Parts: sequence; C-alpha cells; structure tokens
Amino acid sequence: MKRTYTLQEANQALVLVRAIAAELIERRSARRRLARQREQLESAVTPEGLRGELAEVDARIWEHDEAMAACKAELEDLGMTVLRPNPLTIHIPGVSRTGNVVFCWEEGEGSVCFGHPIGQEQHQRRPLRVRAEGA
Repeated sequence: MKRTYTLQEANQALVLVRAIAAELIERRSARRRLARQREQLESAVTPEGLRGELAEVDARIWEHDEAMAACKAELEDLGMTVLRPNPLTIHIPGVSRTGNVVFCWEEGEGSVCFGHPIGQEQHQRRPLRVRAEGA
C-alpha cells in the first residue's frame, strides 16, 4: 500500500509500529543468542548428539528469521520501510507543509521527530522543524 502520512498521522501510527517493533527487537535478540549458541556448539568437540542440537538451533533461528520477515512485511503493508534492523530504523513516507519528506523513527524514540528530504534517506537523520500551533 502506497501511503503518505502527516507528522500527526505518523505519530498516531507509532502505537502499532511500536508493537510490531517490540516483536522484531525481541526476535532479533533471541536470534542473536541462538547464533552465539550455534557457534559454541560448532566449536565443541563432542560429536554425540551434536547434529541434533545444531538442527534444533537452526530450526529456531529459522523461526525467528521468518517472524522478523513477517514483522517487516507488516510495516511494509503500512507503506513504511525498515531501513536497518539494528538499531531498528523505520522510514515513513510523509508530507509536510514544504512537500514530501521521509519521517524517520528509531527504536526507543517516543515520537517521530527526525526525517530526511526525499532522495536523502541514506544520509544522517535531521531533526524535524515543527512550528507551534498558531505561529
């Protein structure tokens, strides 16, 4: 779904975005732990049961990869893009009084307060300039 959000709509959408992001972040951490466990199993010199344990860890890693892909797809269904998984950074296509922009939200932020001009999404985020109501 191709959609653009006003800053107010982007901030309202954060309730859902944060819920999806929380799952993605939790899965990312669990997957990282499993990858470390897999490395330890591979380096162990005990062949008994090792194949079975590696297969189990691989299956759990795959489950987390699939769940993270589903989270990413949910965000894409909202018209958003996951720029990077760590720190989780989400781009939200937007419109401001000066034209089209890309709002940028990063895990841990309480609101959408950064953005990019269109075409500069790979550059450093910039604080949004928001005029006070009635100004």
